[in-house]
Parts: sequence; structure tokens; C-alpha cells
Amino acid sequence: MVLFETNRLLARRLTKGDVESMFAVYGDHETVRYVGDSVPLDRDGCRRWLTVTDRNFAQRGYGMFAIVDRESKETIGFAGIVHPGQSNEPEVKYAFRKDKWGKGYATEILKGLVAYAQYSLGLPRLVATVFPENAGSKSVLGKAGFIHSEDRCDEDQSITQVWELVQTASPK
Repeated sequence: MVLFETNRLLARRLTKGDVESMFAVYGDHETVRYVGDSVPLDRDGCRRWLTVTDRNFAQRGYGMFAIVDRESKETIGFAGIVHPGQSNEPEVKYAFRKDKWGKGYATEILKGLVAYAQYSLGLPRLVATVFPENAGSKSVLGKAGFIHSEDRCDEDQSITQVWELVQTASPK
């Protein structure tokens, strides 16, 4: 099920067939160095993630989704809106295979996700959490209209930056 499309990409619901594509992204040490606890997922972890995503869609009407290249039909990454640790704040997440970095896909999908969140889901405020040294994600977030709003001190005493987007236009 396609949720939204951009010029080059489409966002669709996850399926059981996405485990290998998820593993190609989230099983790679370099790709996950700035994701969550920075620990790569194994295939069982990817399968569990599918279950969590299905539950999130059932409870909230949104979750993570596959990002597909419209031309090649290949799954090249994942993005979505989550509530880590049962947070009340809807948080955007995205990650791509390394061979797709630097092509503008993250900015493109995040702009599409922002519009989807506002117009289809009625979410006027979104946040993103970023490792301070992740210059690439900070650039992407800025291009999509997010601003750095605060720094949070984590349990391990590391710092996580919080970026937020508050949309002022009313959903149509």
C-alpha cells in the first residue's frame, strides 16, 4: 500500500518481504552508527520491527515504511514516524543503504513525509533526534524546515540534539 510519492520515490507499508532490504540498511555498522543505540539489527530484529510497525499503524495510523525507487522499483531505505520509548512526540526517522547516500533521497523523502504528516495525518508538530556529530542529517533536517530546538542529556551522559518542525498552515 503506497502512502505517498515524491518525484523519484514512493513510500509504502512494510511487508514480510522487506526483511532482507531492512537487513541491508539496519544490519550495516556504518549505516546505523547514528541510529538509536548504534547497534546493527540481525534478521530476527528486522522481523520484530515489522511486528512493531504493524502495531504502530493499528494504534496510531502511522509508523515506519519502505522507500522505493520509482524507476528501478528497488527498496533503497526506510523512513517514518515513530514514538520511541512511548514518547508523546511524533518523531521522524529515516535511513538509506550506503550506496544511495549523497543523492538527495533523504531530503526528498523527508519533505514528502512532512507533507504527509500534516495533510494526511493532521500532525502539526514533528521532532527528530540527531547525534551532534551527524552533519548530514542536520543538513537534511534544515532543508526540510526543521530547526534545532534543544540538546538533551541522555542516561549515558551523551548529548542528543532535538530538531523540531511546527507547521503553521492548517491541513486541508
